[in-house]
Amino acid sequence: MALVDQTELRAKYLNEAAHLLAVASPAAAAFLGTARNRLVEDAGLEVPNRELEAFRRSVCGACGSIMVPGWSCKVSSRTQRERFDIKDRSSTKVSTKPEKNTAYICLRCHRETRQTLQTKPRRRIGKSRSLLDTKPAPGVTKSTKEADDITTKTANVSSKQRQKARKGGLQAMLEKKKSQTSGLGGFDLMDFAM
Repeated sequence: MALVDQTELRAKYLNEAAHLLAVASPAAAAFLGTARNRLVEDAGLEVPNRELEAFRRSVCGACGSIMVPGWSCKVSSRTQRERFDIKDRSSTKVSTKPEKNTAYICLRCHRETRQTLQTKPRRRIGKSRSLLDTKPAPGVTKSTKEADDITTKTANVSSKQRQKARKGGLQAMLEKKKSQTSGLGGFDLMDFAM
């Protein structure tokens, strides 16, 4: 257990040292980045996926160079569209959703590192057609309007009460501040003007 902790600390130290030396000495930073890669691979450390993706984004896997977009690497975004099998025209899809990829190209060794971005599913907001087509009875609308009026009044009352409480709290703070300043002798900046 202690050996794994030491290895993790060494890897963290090498990573931080590489980032600190990235501008001053890119060659030394690349060497430290490569040393960190080898250390993690040789020790077989379990690195969380999120941390691994962040490391792949910041350090080149081939030369160990610190990848700073626009300075030591080039970043491009690509979208991979749906593809259909050419042999089978029965519209069998190879991939169901378009994937968004970000490619990091190291300007030192020209290696391309691709990362797939997580896409969030689209939310569908809408009412069903049957609910929109039906009209409520006239008696029901009056009672719902009254209920809505009551809820808005209670909402307004509660917001007014909150506003009064806030205002009262602010006034109390101002009065307390004034009493503290008056206890100091009551000197003001204008008392010392010539």
